[in-house]
Amino acid sequence: MHDCIIIGLGAMGSATAWQLSQTGASILAFDQYEAGHSKGSSHGRTRVIRRVYSEGDLYMPLLSRAYVLWKNMARDAGRDFLIRTGGLDIGYAGAPGVKAAEDTARTHGITHEHLTAEGVMARYPAFDIPHDYEAVFAPESGMLLSDAANAWMRGQAVKAGADLRWNTRVTDWRREGDHYVVDTRTGSHPARKLVIAAGPWTGQFVPELDSALTVERQVVAWFDPLKELSALPVFQVEPEDGVRPYVMPPVNADGLKIGVYGHFGECGPDMRDGFEPSARDEGLLRSNVDRWLPGSVGKTQMMMDCRFTRTHDDRFIIGNLPGDPGVTILSPCSGHGYKFAPAIGEAAADLVLERDPKIDLEPFSLIRAV
Repeated sequence: MHDCIIIGLGAMGSATAWQLSQTGASILAFDQYEAGHSKGSSHGRTRVIRRVYSEGDLYMPLLSRAYVLWKNMARDAGRDFLIRTGGLDIGYAGAPGVKAAEDTARTHGITHEHLTAEGVMARYPAFDIPHDYEAVFAPESGMLLSDAANAWMRGQAVKAGADLRWNTRVTDWRREGDHYVVDTRTGSHPARKLVIAAGPWTGQFVPELDSALTVERQVVAWFDPLKELSALPVFQVEPEDGVRPYVMPPVNADGLKIGVYGHFGECGPDMRDGFEPSARDEGLLRSNVDRWLPGSVGKTQMMMDCRFTRTHDDRFIIGNLPGDPGVTILSPCSGHGYKFAPAIGEAAADLVLERDPKIDLEPFSLIRAV
């Protein structure tokens, strides 16, 4: 019998397999698709990491721990997964997100600068920002090489003895006495503990959560730069009309990457399958590049869709199932969780091993989410 079975091998499941396997625990993990697939929200070459967090103070302990673990991963892997470009939170005067970013930076002693619109445009001439806007700059923000990091975490888990099985769909799970049984199309498997990190499919495995989770389609695009944009920081903008883009500068052969929070608001169970990006998707993303970086990009390199699984308050779920502490639920992360992956994996390992987590997980409890 394995010590733990993990359902789902996106970023959170991979991080959990890595962290648990390093303790000597025997791990069996399943994913219904192939390694690195594009059906969830963990795929893609890059993700943003922001050192000051406009989503609020409650994320800062988890974020600080994640930064420690990204540094440890670089040491152990002999390569950096985090590219520090600096980061900007930009918004209209008094924008809540900009204020929250600055408040968290001050409270937690994070190095930052407050910039006027003129200050941003003087430093980064590609921008065109209304003169009454303001920004917070954090030099430790940047980009994560997400595909590479996911593959490394899984590789470390396998080296430590974890059994990761791809293209294996879990059909059900149940408790039997003092252990759990996970059913797949090829057989049933017992384990002492269970971690569910199934992203958009979490509600199928935890029916009491299903109505509390919303699956939302998201699309990102990469564009050929027409100007020198590699010195840009990662940034997000909070305009008055609420259309909030997030942007990553070109790195290596990649173009400038952009997404828009909420995209077209396409939500529902059918978004688990998603559909191919269209000219309409491209138009939304291109118009937002042109709005803030006019004349900066040319040809579309590629587009990619993914799924955000959102809770009602957009907080994560990291915790044990009420009434059944042998089951740990992870990763309905509301579209902003990737940067925390190693810290969430560590927290999951602590819960499975019945150790005190290194950070307070109460803000992410399952009880709050239902």
